[in-house]
Amino acid sequence: MVNNGLDISLEQFKRMKSTDRDILIYNNLVHIRKRIGDTRFHRKIHYAWLFVLTVALGLRRFLPI
Repeated sequence: MVNNGLDISLEQFKRMKSTDRDILIYNNLVHIRKRIGDTRFHRKIHYAWLFVLTVALGLRRFLPI
């Protein structure tokens, strides 16, 4: 197994800052995408993220959250 810096323990993950966590999660997703060979994986992540934001903002607009 290649040590690419993406495998860390749960304790290390909990101690990280939120931006560092986001970067680590994104790098893991990119690593998985390259391993699978799915060239449209990045676009799927964007569509899922836009869907979540749309739902969250829609709920926030129509419900007093």
